[in-house]
Amino acid sequence: MSESATGTEPSAKTLLRRAAGAARLENALSTLLGLVQVAATILLALWVARTLDNAIYQPQPLLPDIAGWLQLAGILLLRTLAVYAQTLTGNRASLAIRNALREQALQQCFALNIRLFPAFKLAEISNLLTREIDNQRGYFADYIPQQRLALLMPLAILLAALTVNWMVALILLLTAPMVVVFMMLVGWKAADASRANLQALNRLGDLLADRLKNLQALQLAGTTGPEADALYEQSEQYRKSTMQVLRLAFLSGTVLEFFSAISVALVAVYLGLHFLGMYEAGSWAPLGLFDGVFLLMLAPEFYAPLRKMGALYHERSNAMSMAEQLLRLQALAQLSASPQEEEASIPALQQLQAVELVSGSAASPVHEPVSFTLRPGQKLLLNGPSGSGKTTLLDTLAGLREPAAGEVRINGTAQSVWQQPGWYRQVGYLSQQPELLFASIRDNLTLGGQFSEAELWEALQHARADAVVQALPGQLDYVVSDSGGYLSGGQAQRIALARVFLHRPALLLLDEPTANLDADTASEFLQRLQAWCEGGGMLVMASHRLAEHGFFDAEITLNGGAV
Repeated sequence: MSESATGTEPSAKTLLRRAAGAARLENALSTLLGLVQVAATILLALWVARTLDNAIYQPQPLLPDIAGWLQLAGILLLRTLAVYAQTLTGNRASLAIRNALREQALQQCFALNIRLFPAFKLAEISNLLTREIDNQRGYFADYIPQQRLALLMPLAILLAALTVNWMVALILLLTAPMVVVFMMLVGWKAADASRANLQALNRLGDLLADRLKNLQALQLAGTTGPEADALYEQSEQYRKSTMQVLRLAFLSGTVLEFFSAISVALVAVYLGLHFLGMYEAGSWAPLGLFDGVFLLMLAPEFYAPLRKMGALYHERSNAMSMAEQLLRLQALAQLSASPQEEEASIPALQQLQAVELVSGSAASPVHEPVSFTLRPGQKLLLNGPSGSGKTTLLDTLAGLREPAAGEVRINGTAQSVWQQPGWYRQVGYLSQQPELLFASIRDNLTLGGQFSEAELWEALQHARADAVVQALPGQLDYVVSDSGGYLSGGQAQRIALARVFLHRPALLLLDEPTANLDADTASEFLQRLQAWCEGGGMLVMASHRLAEHGFFDAEITLNGGAV
């Protein structure tokens, strides 16, 4: 459904139409060049019909002179140059539109930042910004101008045929809708196949990215063989969906060629019977060889733009699938208010109260309602077995997941914290798998902010990571890989925790921060957390360690959905 004045969301078709408007001049020029081609085609048909008529049908045969051959060369050259110029114009328009789409998508990604999660995964964004947008060359370069030419070029040929014989023009006019109808029927099926193909590609990308990221763990567990088989199965699914798209594209071309051939045959049969004297209907005047050749040459050219439109129809299906992804990204970006509004809507955190909060989707909540109140200096423990919903609850409190039910109160006022940058600036979150940039430890800590050396080392000391960094060559300037590939799991976790301490959030959300630490280091780490909370910080932490339970002021136990 297209966008209306009532404020409904724009459709994929609307998005593509707006994108094509950025190259309106190129599209108009491409349409004009297409009309030049059809004019050259009509001139070529006239030249050939006249030449054959003069050489065969006239009482005194007459072959073309030098001027006649130069005229033919000029017509052929004009049509060739028009085709070449149309290709260059289409490519220039397509490149400009795709660059604009990619720039817009990148800006939305940068604006959303972490709020891309969990609506978009890394593989989806990567495919969208590279393969999916790049694959629309044919749509913006060829399909858009061909939409107009599929109407204007047959109309020009129809008018040219009508000047000679109205019956042939009528045959062409009545058979053209049949080609269009079958083109649309096959095109709808191709759209579904293109959408399924994109989903298969995204699933394959997600699986590959996840397995590469955890390759070391898979090797240690000895499960690389089964995971390789699973990856192969997913790649087979993608191959099959790709072949389905190609089969439909081939079927579309075959159907169009079949009906075009039948239509041309109808014209040929009519002309043959007319020349045999079976009837005289349909002609303005007695037909000669000139008229018959002229009409027979125009008949296949009448269907050529429609056949090309059908061959390009799968490009439209691919473009619609890509546009749907862009609409998802655009809708996600529109959920975010301006920075000023966000700052006003999320007050400085003095008290956190989760009233009957249920995490997970509305259809299948992960656990029963959770209710608690947290004030500065207080520490809350989330306890429970794996899969009980601790991480999901932390994600919800961090604003990364939308709650299924309930509300979060900040300073006594109900607030929506889902995807609110104003809330993100007050929260420090350390997940089970901390993400580090492929950059120096300094850049991983500051994230572009301005901090002194003393502040950096103080944050490292709070996280029990100062000794680790001091032992590295270059210390703060030591470059680590993403996910801390050059550090142990515990060291990477402590660097990520130091980053949390450095930015001084009002609320700390920690997911198993001591899982990779020995007992002594974990005890020292808790002492640092105690000092942090005594300074006014609030803490919600998930942990399995029984020895840590006495450290907290309150405890919530999740077990199989129960609280």
